[in-house]
Amino acid sequence: MDADVVPDEDRRAFEAWRDRAAENAAAYERAVAAMRVFDDAHDDQHLDALRRAALRYQPERSLFGVKSIAAGIALALVGIAALIAYRGPNLFRQVPVASLYEKGAADYATRRGEKLDVTLPDGSAVTLNTDTDLDVAFDGRHRTVEVLRGQAFFNVAKDPLRPFIVVAGGKQIVAVGTAFDVRLDKERVEVLLVEGRVVVENVWQAGSAAPPAQTAQASIHLSPGETLVATDQEVVHRAAPEAQRLLKWRDGLIEFDDTSLAEAVEEFNRYSTQTIRIEDSKLAELRISGVFRTNSQRKFLEAVTSLHPVAVEYRGPEVFALVARP
Repeated sequence: MDADVVPDEDRRAFEAWRDRAAENAAAYERAVAAMRVFDDAHDDQHLDALRRAALRYQPERSLFGVKSIAAGIALALVGIAALIAYRGPNLFRQVPVASLYEKGAADYATRRGEKLDVTLPDGSAVTLNTDTDLDVAFDGRHRTVEVLRGQAFFNVAKDPLRPFIVVAGGKQIVAVGTAFDVRLDKERVEVLLVEGRVVVENVWQAGSAAPPAQTAQASIHLSPGETLVATDQEVVHRAAPEAQRLLKWRDGLIEFDDTSLAEAVEEFNRYSTQTIRIEDSKLAELRISGVFRTNSQRKFLEAVTSLHPVAVEYRGPEVFALVARP
């Protein structure tokens, strides 16, 4: 019935089915209401975040997988229809969207090269950097966001009764109303405080042993302009005079200041599906400075080859190799 053109035969069959029982008519109205939620919310950032997260995880292309997806979609629509029947058409304004999410899964996600601004149900603003997954879990006592991977900037709405907690890499950052940046790499977590105050605490699963370096200090208070970098080997808490440089990603920029070529290449690779590879180890410690757009890999390579005796060789559709130039 939602098609652009409905044959008369189908229309008559539908009307006969609808008129056969009051339950049929009610079921149809619930289905229409569910469809209207999506029609009326084409710009809704939460639905867009769910779309991004769903597209990120590619299922196996099997008959079983297709049937499972179809069943999942059917169950989701039934659930939405039931919620609409219970809550009415203002579902997304009455129920915090985060409460509908599955804990441990990415509620907001970006792919490489993407950046996403979202407003959480409590009014807190979050900017996701490239290749980032966030899991949101709000309840009546806590507002919790887990950085599953990547980097995000948080501007927290004040709510003294519900602390805002960001969990990342065995650390939790506790704030009430403040602004800070969290970056989670494979081997380290970095917290940069811009304004307000936060407490960074250790988080350990029951029965697990904490790395020795992190047991010495259970919690660290950060002041604006300070950063904390934690690895399995050490925790470094210091002033961050380069704070503005570290936050340039929010404007789509990367700034290098006498940075090794190896570090610069690793940083640029975060933003592109095309990988830059250093094939001559002697090039790794060459230094580079400058400001580049995160989506301008070509400009970065041009700068490298103009500053140093380096050549770029094509290794396939997704790989550029840096080699010594004679």
